[in-house]
Amino acid sequence: MNLYEFEGKQLFLKHGISTPKGVVIHRGDDIKDLYLQLSCNKVVVKAQILSGKRGKHGGIVFCETVEEVEQACLDLFSSDICGQYVASIYIEEQLSIVEEHYISIVYDTNKKQPMIVYSDRGGVDIEDVDSKYIQRIPLDICDETISSSLPYAQELWACFKHEDTRVVEINPLVKTTQGEWVAADAKVAIDDDAFYRHDEWQALTPRTMMGRPATDREILVQEIDKGEKYYQGTAGKYIEMDGDIALILIGGGASIANMDALKNVGLTPANYTEYSGNPPLEKVYKLSKLVLSKPGIKGLWVCGAVSNFTNVRDTFQGLADALDEVKPTYPIVIRRAGPFDAEGFALMKACAKRNGLDMKLFGKDIPMGETAAVLAQMVSS
Repeated sequence: MNLYEFEGKQLFLKHGISTPKGVVIHRGDDIKDLYLQLSCNKVVVKAQILSGKRGKHGGIVFCETVEEVEQACLDLFSSDICGQYVASIYIEEQLSIVEEHYISIVYDTNKKQPMIVYSDRGGVDIEDVDSKYIQRIPLDICDETISSSLPYAQELWACFKHEDTRVVEINPLVKTTQGEWVAADAKVAIDDDAFYRHDEWQALTPRTMMGRPATDREILVQEIDKGEKYYQGTAGKYIEMDGDIALILIGGGASIANMDALKNVGLTPANYTEYSGNPPLEKVYKLSKLVLSKPGIKGLWVCGAVSNFTNVRDTFQGLADALDEVKPTYPIVIRRAGPFDAEGFALMKACAKRNGLDMKLFGKDIPMGETAAVLAQMVSS
């Protein structure tokens, strides 16, 4: 889960990293009252979104009066910044800055160990900084302390380890005219698999990668991978979107490619979802019911590559059980192959016959993207 800036800064303070004095504004809050609590005139008003580059898209406003702050908050709350819903705003004191640096700790998947990434040329365009100005220092996950003179390296390491994070980043890490190092921004991603170790995480508001509050379906889907068979496959991924074509995709990489294929034939997705790792039919049934429950659906596309070990028969049984209950009248296209696919296709043919479904089935002989075109033709006819 990605944290909002103000949440990340709360973790930084916990580990001794200085941050500017600030206050969070939620929709419906008294903006004037909260601003005055800061007791400083010059402030920065920041949209809280889960995306970078907000400064270049109007998501950060500098203000000096109550009226300016109130107007900035109203404008941000009524805007989409980088295509994301602004759930809250963070107002913090302006700093007098003489230097901007960059520091982060991430897990390097190539070296299979944590890594400090540091540059004395931090700020908005850090990704454009020449590699010769960037230091990369490998870390040993077993070490509690690290030998580094970089500002806040030890504190950031403690945060990375003890808060079960995947990424901790300060950009910019600023040096003020008073000679103090301050985290002017915070990017933190926590490890979802560590929720059981952190009771305090239960207070975090549900969110999506779209940067808006989670819908009821997006909250419900999180329960699918819990319970007796939590260890067997995953089927708890669902992001609600604005289109009208329901998707049940299989496999992460293929799913992303199939989203593009759907858009290329003029269809718009009602959701992003996928299952993988041979989930039991119960999980696929629950996911299918949830996907099909969204109003306004005009078509269903179930699509995946050739499975290595996911049981096509059993996962199709979960889908068939859901279709038996919903009995949709819109067209359905299914493309799949893998272990027990012949039995799986027999299940789906029987399901279509007993429910009078407008369904077309395809195996590995037709590319996945071509079946999106088939669905587009069925929807338009």
